[in-house]
Amino acid sequence: MVKCKKVKPHGRLGRKDKPKFGETCMRRNLGILRRVLPSCEEVDDEEVLILKSIQHLMLLKSQVTLLRKLADVCGL
Repeated sequence: MVKCKKVKPHGRLGRKDKPKFGETCMRRNLGILRRVLPSCEEVDDEEVLILKSIQHLMLLKSQVTLLRKLADVCGL
């Protein structure tokens, strides 16, 4: 009796066109950045998106510093 080897289906993309894990993670992370940052939903360039995220983080850091100083002054 001869047994045939089972072949797994590869889906629509096929074996060679399947995206790499790193590319998928990067695309997902950029999508999260677009949703989190204000006014970045339409930005397509990765560099611009990363620069805007750095600017947003610096703004948040300065706001936290200001709030801490106000809390120290008020005695909270």
